[in-house]
Amino acid sequence: MRKLTSKPGEIHQVSDLVYRITLSQPFYAPNQVYLIRDEQTMLIDSGYVESIASLALALKSFGLRMNNVDTILYTHPHIDHITGGLLWSQYARRTERWGHYRMAADIPDYPDFIDVWQADTARVLTVAFKDKQARNARIRRANERWARFVHRFVETDNKIGDRAVHLDRLLKDGDEFSTGKLNFRIMETPGHNTWHITPVETTQGFAFTGDLLIGNIPAIYDKLDGNLEQFQESLTRLLELRKNAPQTRFLPAHGEEIENPERAIKIVLKTIGILENGLLKKLVEGRKDLVDLMESAFGTKIEGGSHFITALELLEALLRKLMREGRVGSQVYADGYEEFYLKH
Repeated sequence: MRKLTSKPGEIHQVSDLVYRITLSQPFYAPNQVYLIRDEQTMLIDSGYVESIASLALALKSFGLRMNNVDTILYTHPHIDHITGGLLWSQYARRTERWGHYRMAADIPDYPDFIDVWQADTARVLTVAFKDKQARNARIRRANERWARFVHRFVETDNKIGDRAVHLDRLLKDGDEFSTGKLNFRIMETPGHNTWHITPVETTQGFAFTGDLLIGNIPAIYDKLDGNLEQFQESLTRLLELRKNAPQTRFLPAHGEEIENPERAIKIVLKTIGILENGLLKKLVEGRKDLVDLMESAFGTKIEGGSHFITALELLEALLRKLMREGRVGSQVYADGYEEFYLKH
C-alpha cells in the first residue's frame, strides 16, 4: 500500500455543507472534487489516481479519514474523475460508490477501457496525418504517455487499483436521495461522455456539472463515448434547470464556479455554431484533412501544445455531426487517413 504523502488539496467553502477541494493533476486543468459534510459524508468525483494523497490530506483537515466517507458519486468515468475511486478501496472498504446505471456493466475492466482510449488516440492521429513519419512519431509519444498511466492498474504483487468499476448504487434520470439536510436529484446529461450525470442539490441549490459545463467546450470523443448532438441537448436541459430554479449555482469539475450559467451555456452553444460555420467555409476551398481544419480553427501553435489531441477530437466530433446531417462527406484511404469535403 502506498504511503499517502503529498500536499493537501486547496479547500474552498461553497456553503455551510459543501466544500470544493482542488487537486492538481499532470494533465489539463486542476480537478475539483466536492465534499458534502452532512449527516452523510459524500464526495462528488474522486480525482485522478495520483491525486488521492492530496485528497486524503484535505479530508484530514476536516478531521475525516478516508474511511469516514460514506459515498463517492461519480459524474462520469474519465480518468481524472474516477481513478481515485478505483484506488479508494485499498484504504477504505466501507465507502460506497455510485454512478450512472449502465457504467459498471459497460466498463467491466478499467485498464481495458483505457486501452480503447489509447487505440482511439492512434486512430485519430491516423485520420489526421497524411505524412506517415509524422503520424507514427506522434502515436509513439502518445503510447508512451498512456503506458505511464496504465501500469498503475496492472495486476502485480503491488497492485494498487481496482480493475473493475464497482458501483453500489445505479443512478438514473430523476432518481432522488438525501444526505440529511441536503436533497439531490439526478439528471442524465450525456454528450461529453455517455455515462455523464449531473447531481442537482435542490435545498440549497447546486448543480454539480462535472465536465458538461466548465466554462468552455470540453473534449468530445465522437468515436468513443461522446456525441455533440447529445452535448447540445444536455446544455439545453441545464438552461431549463436554471430557468425553473434561477438561484441554482453551477459547480464544475474544472475551474471556478460558473458565475453566469445562462451566458456561459449560450456562449458554448454559439461557439459550436461558429466552429461549424468555419469548417464549412474552409471546405468550400476543397478537400481538407483534420490537421488543415484544426490549423484554420485554432492556429498552428496548437500542434505543439498539450491540447492537440483534444482539439483534433473536438473537430472530428463537429465533422461527424455535419456528416450525420448530410452536409459533409469524407474519403477514407487504405491506411486510415481521411479527407473531408463539402457536399453540394
